[in-house]
Amino acid sequence: MSRLRFDPGSSTAYRTGDWRRARPIYADRWPPCGAGCPAGEDIQAYLALLQAGREEAAWRKLTEQNPFPAVCGRICPHPCESACNRARVDEAVAIHQVERHLGDLARGRGFAHDRPRAAAAERHVGVVGAGPAGLSCAYQLARVGYRVTIYDAASEPGGTLRWGVPDYRLPKDALLHEVEAILALGVTLRLGVRIGADLSAGELRTRHDAVFTAIGNGLPLVPAEADVTGHGVDSGIAFLRRVNAGERPSLPARVAVIGAGNTAIDVARCARRLGAAEVTIVSPQDRPGHRPGQPAEEMTALPTEIAQAEAEGVRLLLRLGVQRLVRSGEHLDGLQLAYVDHVFDDAGRFRPVLYEGTETFLPADRVIVATGQQPDWSGLDVLQPDPAAGIFAGGDCVGGARTAVAAIGSGHQAAEDVMAYLEGRAPVELGRAATASFDTLHTHYYRRVPRHTSVEADTDERQRDFREVQSGLESVAVAAEAARCLSCGVCMECDNCWHFCPDAAVIKLGPGQRYRFDYEYCKGCGICAAECPTGHIRMEAESGT
Repeated sequence: MSRLRFDPGSSTAYRTGDWRRARPIYADRWPPCGAGCPAGEDIQAYLALLQAGREEAAWRKLTEQNPFPAVCGRICPHPCESACNRARVDEAVAIHQVERHLGDLARGRGFAHDRPRAAAAERHVGVVGAGPAGLSCAYQLARVGYRVTIYDAASEPGGTLRWGVPDYRLPKDALLHEVEAILALGVTLRLGVRIGADLSAGELRTRHDAVFTAIGNGLPLVPAEADVTGHGVDSGIAFLRRVNAGERPSLPARVAVIGAGNTAIDVARCARRLGAAEVTIVSPQDRPGHRPGQPAEEMTALPTEIAQAEAEGVRLLLRLGVQRLVRSGEHLDGLQLAYVDHVFDDAGRFRPVLYEGTETFLPADRVIVATGQQPDWSGLDVLQPDPAAGIFAGGDCVGGARTAVAAIGSGHQAAEDVMAYLEGRAPVELGRAATASFDTLHTHYYRRVPRHTSVEADTDERQRDFREVQSGLESVAVAAEAARCLSCGVCMECDNCWHFCPDAAVIKLGPGQRYRFDYEYCKGCGICAAECPTGHIRMEAESGT
C-alpha cells in the first residue's frame, strides 16, 4: 500500500502559479513598417482589416494618418517596405500596391471622410500652400472641426504633385479625387492668391488665429560653379510645369539633363516622350549601390525610376560634372564635362570637385538643369516659423526628406502643433520607434509566399504618350499580399498560446477578444511566448524574484 494518500478531487486545488518566477504579458508592439512610414500609417492594422475582407474599414484606418493613398501608392519610395520584417523571410510585403488599391477603391466606390459632428472651436487657421503638406495639415484640422482656408498662387491645387510629377507616374484624376475629398470636409480653397503680392503676409496673419506655411521649393537651385544660363537652357521644374500644364514643347534631337534626383529622371523621360532622339542625364553622382571605395555619392533618384528611364532609352553619364557650356555664338553645341571626385564639401554643400585633365565633350542642342530647388520666402518674412506666436511651417520649405509622404507627415505634425497652440496644451509628437524586431518573431510558422508584382506597360508603347506606366494589382492579389503580413507584434489569434499551454492557464475569450492569462495556474514556463509567431507575448520577471 502506498505511503501517500490522495483524496479524489480536482487539480485546480494546486495553485501552480505560486511556482512562477516570470509571467507572460500580452502587449502590442509597434512594427517596423509603421515606424518607417514618414506619415505614421498603422500599416499592420489596415492590412489585417483588408485580409478580413473589410476594405472600407481598411481605407479609413489608412487615411487616419494619410489622406493620399492613391497618390502615395504610386510615387512614394515606400521606406515601409525597406523596413518590413517579411523581407528577411522572403520578400517585403508590397505595401505600396495595397495602398494604391485602397485609394483607387475609395474613388470607385465613393468612400468619403467622416465630417465632424460639431466645430471643435471657432478658431480659423490659414494654410499657405496647397501641396501635400498644406493639404495634409488642413485635412487633420478639418476632420476635428477647425475652420481652415488654404491659399495658393497656382490655378489648381496639389503643389508639386500637380505641377512636378508627370502623368505617367501620377494621373491627375487620382490626385484630384483625393484633394476634393479633403475639401469636402469644409476646407476653403483660394487659388490664384500669392501671399506677399495679392494678399500681404501681415493681413493674412491678422485674419487667422494660426498660420501654417507650406510653400514647398519653387525656385531652381543652380550651383554657382556651373555656368548653365543663356539660350538653349531650361530649368527642370519650369519644364515639368509646362508639361504638366498640358503643353507639349518641341525639343531638338539631343537633350542633356543635369541632375541626380527624381526631377532629372522625370525631365529625361518626358523629353523622350516629346520626341527627343538622344536624351542623356549627366550626374556627378553614381547610381544607388555603387561599388565600395568610390568617393562619389549615390544618385537620389529611386532605383525603379532609374531602371525605367534606361529601359526607355535614356542614357546615364555618371560621376561627371559640368565645367562649362560650349557655344558657337548663340548656338549651343554641348557641354564640357570632367570626372568627379567628391560631390559635397565637408559642410554638406553641393560643390563637386572635378579632376583636371579628364575633360570630355557631350554634344547637346538643349540643356535642362534639374539640380535641385529651394523655397521662395520673398514677401513672407512675417511668416517665418514662430510657434509661440502661432506661426508654423513644414514640408519641403523647412528641409528634411523631400518626398510627398514626408510632407504629408510634416503637415500632420503641424496640425497637432497648431491644435496644441490654440488649445493651450502640450503638442502631441507623432511617430513611434519600432518595438517588434525580427528577433521577436518566430518565423518558422510562416511559409514562404512569392510577392505579387504589378505589370509595366511595354517599353516601346509607353514612350508614345503620357499614359500611366505601372498598373495596380487585382483585388485577389491585393488580398493575398495583405495576407503575407507577419502581423509583427500584434496578436492574430492563431491559438498557439492556448493550444500549447501545459497548465490550461490561457483563457480564450472569443473572436476579436483575444485571450487572457490565469495567473493562479500559470507557472511562467514561457512556452506561450516561445510559440507566439508574432512576438505579441513577452516574459516579465516577477517582482521580488
